[in-house]
Amino acid sequence: MAQASQVRSGPDRAEVDRARATALDAEAAARAGDLDAAVAGWREAWPVLSATPDDGVGLAACLRTVVLMGNTDRALDLLLPRVDRVEALTDPTERRWLAASAAWTLGHGMRLGMVPSRVAHDDVEAARARLDDLARGLCADDEDRAALERAHDDRAVSPGPALPPTRLPLPPTGEAGLRAAASGAEVVALAERARAWRRTLDPALERLLHGWLETREQTLPLLTEPAHRAAAALLDRSSVHLLRDPVRERLRLDEALAAAGRGLDDEGVAHARCELLVLDAREAAASFGAGAPEVERARRRILDAVDALEARGWTEAAAASRRWYALSARPDDAADHLLRAADAYARLGQPARRALCHLDAAPLVLARDLPAGHRLLDAAEELAAGHPVLAVQALDLRARVARAAGDLDTADRLYERAAAAPGVPDGTRTSVLFAWCDLLVDRADWEGLEPRAADALALAVRLRDPLSLAVAQRHLGLSWVEQGRPAEAVELLAAALPVVRRDAPELVGPTAWALGNASLALGAWEPARGAFVVAGDAFEQGARIEEASHARYRAGTAAWDGGHLDVAATDLDAAVALARRSETLPVLLEALRSRAAVRAESGDVDGGLAALDAVLADVAVLAARLPEERHGEEPFDAEVLEPDVLREGAHVLAGAGRFDEALARLDAAVALVGGDFALVLHAERGVLLAEAGRLADAEPVLRGSLDALGEAGMREEQVEVAAALARALERAGRIEEAESVWATWGDED
Repeated sequence: MAQASQVRSGPDRAEVDRARATALDAEAAARAGDLDAAVAGWREAWPVLSATPDDGVGLAACLRTVVLMGNTDRALDLLLPRVDRVEALTDPTERRWLAASAAWTLGHGMRLGMVPSRVAHDDVEAARARLDDLARGLCADDEDRAALERAHDDRAVSPGPALPPTRLPLPPTGEAGLRAAASGAEVVALAERARAWRRTLDPALERLLHGWLETREQTLPLLTEPAHRAAAALLDRSSVHLLRDPVRERLRLDEALAAAGRGLDDEGVAHARCELLVLDAREAAASFGAGAPEVERARRRILDAVDALEARGWTEAAAASRRWYALSARPDDAADHLLRAADAYARLGQPARRALCHLDAAPLVLARDLPAGHRLLDAAEELAAGHPVLAVQALDLRARVARAAGDLDTADRLYERAAAAPGVPDGTRTSVLFAWCDLLVDRADWEGLEPRAADALALAVRLRDPLSLAVAQRHLGLSWVEQGRPAEAVELLAAALPVVRRDAPELVGPTAWALGNASLALGAWEPARGAFVVAGDAFEQGARIEEASHARYRAGTAAWDGGHLDVAATDLDAAVALARRSETLPVLLEALRSRAAVRAESGDVDGGLAALDAVLADVAVLAARLPEERHGEEPFDAEVLEPDVLREGAHVLAGAGRFDEALARLDAAVALVGGDFALVLHAERGVLLAEAGRLADAEPVLRGSLDALGEAGMREEQVEVAAALARALERAGRIEEAESVWATWGDED
């Protein structure tokens, strides 16, 4: 599987033929319902066939396999960058099959609303028709046509995906979860329903607002009277938070402001202006920092606008704006504003929204006054009176409190109850699942994380929310990395990374870190290095310098493993600098050692060795001023580490062919240790003698080590020694003895 995950250039003909046969077998498995075999075959065949420019038959089989499994999104990801290959193929059979499967894949993408508007410089429908016509035109006879028909039978396509999606369906054209309003009067009725449901926190409100977003453009031409426009403005203000994009939010609020003005709705105009001021404050904080004078002025303008709403008697709009200001701009006195909004809702006779504000304020109050926070939470639950949305939010909050107190078992039980509660909107349930996933990550419960992340991913697809999809992909990908499924993890994490980079910068570091680990597990050194660099940059930008040092160290070792020594040196230098800034002693120790080894491997053996010998003294300076709990898993002790540094230097010298010096350093290391480590070093002495071509000296050492390591139960080291001895015997022409050593001591697999 690790081999299959890497993109290789120029595979030989035999390799391509094997991959084509595997792809066709995978397609047959998909048709037979053996999805595990289909996925395994596809993963093995795809990297070879995608790197073979003159292949069309195998590539087409890969596309069909993924569509048959219900993963048209994944098939489109594979096809769209390669659709031009159809024109480049010269063999009619290769061209016919790829054109037919490309047209079929595009057709399913159009059915599901997943394709872009243009493909290969054509309108998507024109591109599909052109490919279909090309395939039919290349059929030599009825048998060719019948073969294409059989291979592209829509009835065999699974209705649900076998693999998690990597992309969301586009908003459907002419079809939505909510029927579009047929008149301006229906828009007014819809707005009244939204207003009523907002007051009671009816779970159906989320679906109504999503439906408005989907049908809005076709409804706007129906707005011919002031009341129609005022109603549309209310729906725009109510749904703007679902856009999840500050630029789109501003444009939509500007439209709501204009519509309310044309609708002669003075309260709506004032409310929209207040919401725009909140956006101003958010943007000022992002640009100048939370404590900047520009932010303080923006907040003052918001509060003046809220006070003006209250002065005009528009209490409900004022309460809504005050709550949104507190949650969105996050001022220091946010809890006070939320409680003022709760009081306003109490005067309005809206207990559900009063309870909502109490729940909003509870975490902030808990942070400063634990008993007061619990009293507020109790009061909110009493007001909620079993309301499904509020009950779930209360469970979520109690789970967060338990988690903060270290009671992870209680938090887990509360999240389980919250996630299973009936009658809850998808958005609320998704938030609970994400919080539960975070807890499961803290507990390293990777098996438990997988179904929760999969549930969140399914909800994200239903919501058509790209950020939720990416967060769910990150959690599921992390679960799979830790459960030994790196190929699947790479696909999800690579799809999530650009979305979180755009919409959730705080998640870039953790997502890229997981992607780097998955790529490492596949032996894909360059992608791994790239992912760790992205993680390091993100952590550094977020002032998470310790994590940045770890990421740059991992980037350096990945580059080193990939043979890119100059790149490795640059990354390891960066890791050293970051480790010094953050006083991260374990990273400083390992990065300095690795940097010295890379220097030696690059040709400066003496310089690298001198740098290696200076590492412990360098790190000791930092260790002396840090408390022991900051040293890492164990307190730093140069005397304990010295044998390992001597051993590492021995391997550096051996790599340069300086075996006598290497053996001397190894002997010095052996003199400082005992126990299992002494056994290992003694065995390594035999290995170095064998590598130096001194079999007469090496053989007794290695044979003795085989027995000693076996008695100590050190099986992995025993296999390595057996391999070294077998290689040395084989080089000496003693083939039967080499085979006997391996048969007796080698790896049984």
